[in-house]
Amino acid sequence: MFVAFFIILIDLIGFGIMMPIFAFYALNLGASPALATVTMSLYALAMFFTMPILGRISDFYGRRPVLMLSMLGATAGYLILANANSLWMVAVARAISGAMAGNLATAQAYMTDISKQQDRAKVMGLIGAAFGLGFILGPLLGSYLAGDDFENANFVLPAYVSAALSFTAFLAVVFALPESLDKEHRDALRVAPKTNRLKEIIEIMRRPLARKVILSGFIYNLAAGFFEAIFPIWVSYEGVALISGPQGLAPFLLVVGITVAVMQGGVVGPLARRFGEHLLIKVGALGYGAGLIGIAVAADRQQVWLVYLLMALVSGSSALVMTSTQSLISQRAGHTERGMVMGVFNSMGTLGRGVGTLLTGVVFTYISIHGSFYICALLMIGLFYLATIVHRDWSTADVVVNPELASGSGDKLVS
Repeated sequence: MFVAFFIILIDLIGFGIMMPIFAFYALNLGASPALATVTMSLYALAMFFTMPILGRISDFYGRRPVLMLSMLGATAGYLILANANSLWMVAVARAISGAMAGNLATAQAYMTDISKQQDRAKVMGLIGAAFGLGFILGPLLGSYLAGDDFENANFVLPAYVSAALSFTAFLAVVFALPESLDKEHRDALRVAPKTNRLKEIIEIMRRPLARKVILSGFIYNLAAGFFEAIFPIWVSYEGVALISGPQGLAPFLLVVGITVAVMQGGVVGPLARRFGEHLLIKVGALGYGAGLIGIAVAADRQQVWLVYLLMALVSGSSALVMTSTQSLISQRAGHTERGMVMGVFNSMGTLGRGVGTLLTGVVFTYISIHGSFYICALLMIGLFYLATIVHRDWSTADVVVNPELASGSGDKLVS
């Protein structure tokens, strides 16, 4: 199990290395912020399409072949990026990396394959820990490797390091990771009824409460895409100019990573038991929106210390919303369809993040450098209103009453 954890961790660190600096590849090649974030959005959009495909292939042919293929593909994507001398190469690299990131569902499936039912919570905790460590260590390493001067920044070295980490993960799969899905189970999955992600989305979205919770997750991820994609560009822009080079991103990223880790690791759970997820979503939405407006105002006044504090507020609010919406949607699924419902929820979240990333550079370039922050605040007002409706209607039962629906039988739902 810990070999699989190690593989997931080093793959996520490699991904995290590029998070804070990827946009600067496109900017250095002459792209506007609008075009840079369009290029960045290819990652999430490619991941949206490949995650169910890779997951299904792993059901048919085993987890190891998919993991090996995706690790090699990720290595190739980073090598293309390291040698990119035109925008189209940057775009291709980003699309390849996103397509290969669809292996996260396969990695999660591997971890559940090798664990007993009573250990499932522990396994999910390990996966969460890998994500947390990867998204703390990776961005810090990437910003450090790039240097502290945008004019002379080394964006090639981080790409090579990411490629090396992905290739290390590939070797670990080849030599240290046994197949978790035996031939008997693969044969059973081959003859199982096929599922279609679009049909799954339509089926789940017919349920009033599940639809509202999924829409809540979509709105949050849409806002996160608007904010997170533009932040590295925004914080370095001459109208804000809070940092002089990539290394200046490290303190901001450290604040974000530590706050999210603390909130998700030991704060959100007790708060949810005490106050309920609905209230946490509403508080988180207000904190997220207010924090972003405050960051824009503090940056205009060059109050960097206040920006750090508000980043902690935004990150903590993000953890409240993200964890609470995941909890709520899991409660709207029957035991036999939880994987399907969570898959739809995560897919719509990925789509929302991709759309936000796609649009944020356009807002930054053609409307206002703070425009994305204000749009996020408006989205959080919508999320607050939607969470209020969900709370009001929560007693309505819209989970599956016939477990055969999980395999596409189309049974009626309780309304």
